[in-house]
Parts: sequence; C-alpha cells; structure tokens
Amino acid sequence: MGSHSRHGLTQIATDLRPVSDEFTKDLFARLFAMDPALRDLFPASMSGHRSVFFRVLDHVFTTIPEADDHDELIEFLAQLGRDHRKYGLTEADYETMGAAIIAQVEATYQPLGGLDQADSAVLQQAVALLTGVMRGGAHSDPTPARRTARVVEALRPHPGLAVVRLIADEPLLFRPGQYVETQIPQVPRQWRPLSLAMPPNRQGQLEFHVRSVPGGYVSSAVFAETRPGDVWQFGQIHGTLRPDGDRPVTMIAGGTGLAPMKSILLALAVNANNPDVHLMVGARSPGLLYDSDSLAPLAATNPWLRVTQVTDARRDPWWLKRPATGHRALPLRHGSLVDAMDDLDLTGHRVLIAGPPGLLRAASAKAVEQGAAPADVLSDPL
Repeated sequence: MGSHSRHGLTQIATDLRPVSDEFTKDLFARLFAMDPALRDLFPASMSGHRSVFFRVLDHVFTTIPEADDHDELIEFLAQLGRDHRKYGLTEADYETMGAAIIAQVEATYQPLGGLDQADSAVLQQAVALLTGVMRGGAHSDPTPARRTARVVEALRPHPGLAVVRLIADEPLLFRPGQYVETQIPQVPRQWRPLSLAMPPNRQGQLEFHVRSVPGGYVSSAVFAETRPGDVWQFGQIHGTLRPDGDRPVTMIAGGTGLAPMKSILLALAVNANNPDVHLMVGARSPGLLYDSDSLAPLAATNPWLRVTQVTDARRDPWWLKRPATGHRALPLRHGSLVDAMDDLDLTGHRVLIAGPPGLLRAASAKAVEQGAAPADVLSDPL
C-alpha cells in the first residue's frame, strides 16, 4: 500500500482497490460476527453483493474529496437507502454496518502502523455520511418496502426464454419503460432487476420477459422452475426510458430488451396523438423474434409506429423445433442490429436502447454518430 497520510479518503480508496476482494470478505465476516442475524438478510452467494458493495464504498470515498457540492452523492446514497428497504434493515443494522466498515479499514492499515488521527477522523465522517444519508432516504419513502404478485401464466416460447404473467396484490405504480427489483421464491434473498413489459393498470397485471443466461441463478430458475401460483416480491422501481413530448422516438431493442419498449408502446397506443416511433428489434434468427405476433397488429393499427426486425442469421438453429412465424408480417433484414442503424438519421430523435451490455455501448455510440445528441440517448444498465 502507498502512504495513506497524504490524501485522506482518496488515498484510502486507492489503497483498498488492489485488495478489494479480501477486504470485502473480511468486512462481511466481521459484520456477521458482530450480529449473526444479519446473515439471513443476504443471499447465499455473496460474491456479487460484495463486488457491488465495494464499488459503492469506493465511489463514496472518491467523491467526497473531489467536490464541495455533494448533492449528487447525497441523492445517490438516499436512493440506495430507499432500495435497501427491501432487506428490512433497522437503525441498529446501519450502526453495525458503519462500525464494521471503520473497523475493517483500520484493521487493513494495522500492519502499516494504523491510520493517523486525521485520516481516522475523515474515515469516520465519511462512513457517518454514508449510513446517515441511506438511513434518511429509507425513512423518507412512504411507499411499501415490498410488494407481491402471484404468477398466473408462465410461457416458454423457445428454449431459454420465459414470458411470465402475474397479478399483483395491489397495482404497482410505475412508468412505462421502467424496471423493478425482483425476488422469486426459488432463489430467496437474491434480487434482480427485471423490466416490466406492459404499462401499469388497475387490475395489477404484470408481464416480464426473462432469458436464461449461463451462471444466472435467478434467470435460470425463472425459466426452469416458475409455475402458476408462485409469489414474486418486488422492491424499488427504477428506469429512465421514456419518450420526450412530440419528438420522434427510435427504439433499439436486443432480445428481451423488447420488454420495456413494449410497455411504452402499449401505453402510447391508448392515446390519439403520438410522436413517430421506429422500433428496431433484434434477435439471432427469425424464429427467436418471440413477440412478433403482438407487434404486428400493434404496428398495423397505429400509423405512428414502424417496426423493423433484424436478425444475425437468415435461418433458425436446428434446435428450434417450433420456430415462431409472426415475424413474417413485419419487415425483416439481416445483419447486426447496430449495423442496421447506419441508414438512420437520428438528428432530433429521442433514442431508447435496451438489451445486452455490449449492445448498450455499441448502439449508444452509433446513435450519436447518426446525429442524436448524447443527452437524448437513454439506456438502463440492467
């Protein structure tokens, strides 16, 4: 480690990064030793949680010295506190976590002679800000910490893809295009963000499109094990995808990135006047365009909507025993979804992008190349 006395929190953050994995393992071991009951609030596998936790801690330690105005950081921490309500944390839990962080940082520096008095004071102030603002954010949210819904239908259009429909005990309040933190009964204490595929309604009807990914505990369990009668739990709702007034909208959806776009389109379809919308939806092959049967009539009955399908391959793989046929009613082109954007003039457009992380990066860059203002290119990091 470097000399920790020169730059306070910035140096602490720099010193902890190379040992982040060991640091977070020891930190949570310390936390659970201080209060064994806290272990039941966390998932069985802690690796992903530890990684996210360290990124938050690093962000706090790095941001505090960088600016006099901490409004952005405070809002970030307040939202984090609202998000953490789903775990059922108490005032005492926040105090225990704060004490564990301070003790673990000090233990990490112990072989080097420990933190000096100034850095120790700065560390305590930073941790007090972290836990205090999170606690305040949790208290400021009047909505329920958790909501529940019961599965009424689980469809599997092709291997690895589930379309799950539920009815909530009480209608969820959200904006079309948003996503919600979700826990399924097969994987308790493991929360995953899932995009809502239909707009809010008084009946509490919900739909999710979930693709099973290798190593994905939740997505694999949704595909393999979800059955009618299962009760799902929901935490906070997030998301930035939405149209902007009368400006034209271009939607880029890869795979199940179609879900939030469908939610927006269904909400727009109840209005008489809408901006022009061009949805470009991509899949690996034509038969994997799983929701074309609903998109085709939507486009046919709404003159403001244009749908272009794009597939990497011209033919379906051999294992697709019953390929979908709905795609035949909509324009279809072949190649990559990003390359298909070459023909677009996106000047003045609001561009909404959803899909795998690689698509988000590549399509965002391509949208700017095609004339969209960077501030008008929106995607959510699911």
